[in-house]
Amino acid sequence: MKKIIALMLVMLLLTSVLLTACSNDQKDGNQGNQQADGQEKKLSGEISFSTWGSLDERKVNEDIIALFEAKYPGTKVNLEYIPDDYSTKIDSMFLGKMAPDVIYGHPKTLVSWASQGLLMDLTDKFNETPELMNKEKFNTELYEAFKYDGKYIATVNGADTILIYYNKDLFDAANVPYPSDDWTYDDLIEAAKALTIRDDKGKPKQFGISVYSDYQTTEAFVYANGGELFDDINNPKEVLFNSPKTVEALKLMHDLINVHKAAPNAADNEILGGGFDTGKIAMDINGVWSIVYRKNIEEFNWGLATVPSNDGNVKKIPALYAGYAIAKTSKNPDLAWEFAKFMQSDEAQKLLAASGLITVINKDISQSDEVINIEGAPENHILRVTSLEKSIHNDAMLTNWDEYITKVFDPAMQQLVNSTITAEDAAKQIHEGFDKILNNK
Repeated sequence: MKKIIALMLVMLLLTSVLLTACSNDQKDGNQGNQQADGQEKKLSGEISFSTWGSLDERKVNEDIIALFEAKYPGTKVNLEYIPDDYSTKIDSMFLGKMAPDVIYGHPKTLVSWASQGLLMDLTDKFNETPELMNKEKFNTELYEAFKYDGKYIATVNGADTILIYYNKDLFDAANVPYPSDDWTYDDLIEAAKALTIRDDKGKPKQFGISVYSDYQTTEAFVYANGGELFDDINNPKEVLFNSPKTVEALKLMHDLINVHKAAPNAADNEILGGGFDTGKIAMDINGVWSIVYRKNIEEFNWGLATVPSNDGNVKKIPALYAGYAIAKTSKNPDLAWEFAKFMQSDEAQKLLAASGLITVINKDISQSDEVINIEGAPENHILRVTSLEKSIHNDAMLTNWDEYITKVFDPAMQQLVNSTITAEDAAKQIHEGFDKILNNK
């Protein structure tokens, strides 16, 4: 009898152990396949991640991948570095059913792919990740530029504004005050004229400012003067380009080149043999990403300023945004999401910010000493952060935005800077062309 009782006790004990083990296995499964510490998911497998950029950008992404793989042992992220014709090649990869799992891109291209049903809807992922919605930590206003049909389509890298770079040495030599936030267009014109120098034969030796016909430069002038492209850049319904404020901004661009002769035309550029970096142009309108390339300039001192506006117009500064989408065809969507989300982690954001190539979405990291006081940056480098308070997304959220630019915008602006049409004609031409495409006329 004692043996039977002992045997029964052993069987009860084994049953209890087995039931406990099954219970723990089920519990682990319900918690999303977490590790024993309950902190991190047990991810495995491989994904691909596509991006473009300089070799410095490639190195930053490689470092971030190394951090991610160390954090999630058993995972592999294959970097697909595509420095040229990026969107065209991604298009081809989608057609060939070989799209990268995680795709870096600007909103205009991401929206185009989302409209074709090629990207994952990340709305539930965002809603399940409260930290991403923390307005104290992240500049969440940027998220609106990464929505299609009201759904989130990407995590966010950050944004870079378009500002004025100015050569302090040329300003000092001409005894011209540096650009300030309360500068008007009249101040800019007078400074540009005073900073333009020609020899006795009229050959240019130095110009006050560079003015290009690209849409980022144009938007800088238009937005700074209170003009608009559309009623809502993130959800365009109506074209607003042909307005007095926009015409005024276009006229300023035209006149700086063709009337005041304070900005180089195509022939002058050939004579100068270079732009702002040569020290022969006092002001240049460019994105703050150029800081990383200009921080090694030793020939002259330079600073940053916002593009001026007139008559108390509310200043709006165009900014270029970038983020990380996930292809709907991804065979490892959980791993792809963790990597896309990792790009907004403190570890990744610190590496991105330290590169100087992007003003990251993490507020504290974007303005940390390690970022703002990088060697070679100007004294007012913090402007890359504070200017975001007045920024506006510079790509209209339209699936065929590139068509607007190449077929409508570029031809009209090229004619304007070449002085073959007036500012009024350019504004009208662009407005009507935008309206035809927007409304499929």
